[in-house]
Amino acid sequence: MKEVIVSGASPYLMPRDDPAGKIVFVLLFGALVLLCFFALVTLLAAVFRGQTGRAHRAVYEWPFRTMLIGAAGWLVFGAGAAWLYSHAYIERLLETEIRPGYLAAATIAGGIPLVLSLLGAAGLFACLGDRVAALRDKETSELRKLFTGSVVAVFATFFPLVGWFVVLPLLLATALGAGSRSLLR
Repeated sequence: MKEVIVSGASPYLMPRDDPAGKIVFVLLFGALVLLCFFALVTLLAAVFRGQTGRAHRAVYEWPFRTMLIGAAGWLVFGAGAAWLYSHAYIERLLETEIRPGYLAAATIAGGIPLVLSLLGAAGLFACLGDRVAALRDKETSELRKLFTGSVVAVFATFFPLVGWFVVLPLLLATALGAGSRSLLR
């Protein structure tokens, strides 16, 4: 009988000497993440229908301005959260002192752009779905457009280097800009 060396908590999830099992595990995990992300964006689009429509309109009518607003928002909130996190922990001689007020403020400053980006992502993905549906010359439902746009955006970020360092920051900036514009209008 062959001995199994395990790289994790359970030998049933991912044995170390089975490369095909690792590939299947990574593919299934990626599919699960994609499904959960699509479910979250669909829920946000259904619950916040007005904000999603305004975010879609902002991305469709002013894509560059929306992206610049989002990039400025990420810089402001990111710099504020980084400063607050850097002051949340004070190194002492033998211990680290944690300041909960700074830590809570940093978490809020980092969480605000994430929530606004999720709200804007629903509008951004609907806009991407509209453009893909226009290429196919077929009339499709809003849910299918949202699904198509989210799949296109997520798969575009999977490409090494270009997807990680160009497409993903542009999508995050545009989503934050669309989310903030949808709340301010």
